[in-house]
Amino acid sequence: MLAKLTDVTQLRHQVLAQNVANVNTPGYRRLEVRFEDTLAEQLGSRADAPLKTLRPEVVEDQTTPTRLDGNNVEIDTEMMRLNKNTLLGNTYLQLLATKLAMMKRAVSGRSV
Repeated sequence: MLAKLTDVTQLRHQVLAQNVANVNTPGYRRLEVRFEDTLAEQLGSRADAPLKTLRPEVVEDQTTPTRLDGNNVEIDTEMMRLNKNTLLGNTYLQLLATKLAMMKRAVSGRSV
């Protein structure tokens, strides 16, 4: 699951960077990655469907109002989202590294 969350944060980083790059492109609509809500529904439903089948979805944001040029990217909001995503990605990577180190110690028979 941590590997999947790490992959999602990488995809989200690419999408957010694309939004920032197109902040002044007339008619550009910001994109967003949807995954966590679907994950929460799957975990809450107690269904036996494997979590491996969950895929992030890149969708166009239809809720944010557009400017006169048809663009709906707000640079301050995108930078905030980019910072949040970076922190989440770093957290997931640290958790993954810790888990792998624990597994390595268990396999080699060394104690903490």
